Amino acid sequence: MLLCSVLGKLTVRSWVSLPLLFLCSAAGVAALLNVLLVQHVSFDQDLDLSAPLLFGFAAGLTVLSANHVRWTSGWQRRLRFGYPLLMMACALALDGLRMPVFAALAIGPVAAALLATLLVRAHRDRDAPECARA
Repeated sequence: MLLCSVLGKLTVRSWVSLPLLFLCSAAGVAALLNVLLVQHVSFDQDLDLSAPLLFGFAAGLTVLSANHVRWTSGWQRRLRFGYPLLMMACALALDGLRMPVFAALAIGPVAAALLATLLVRAHRDRDAPECARA
């Protein structure tokens, strides 16, 4: 069995964009479910999102993926701890988010496609010598 990192190495830019793309794609999924499950669909209505849940998951994603980043300078290492703290502060400070359904449906698929592209590229860039046989 191979014990390899699934994610591979990330750049700082892709690491910063990872939770933002997650938030936008989650909003798109919520909007799609709203359109599919609500009987009287109106695209001008607002979508209520749970900010603590979404930003909490985004903070966890930044913490768990921080070990996969190529940190090169001191300000980037400070960003490693500051950015997840910012996400956690948003999770604690915000109660809920209201977003138009049309906007969430517009940005959701784009963010999901960019997120998938980012993850596939990071998976391809993983270093094979770091893998070990168990």
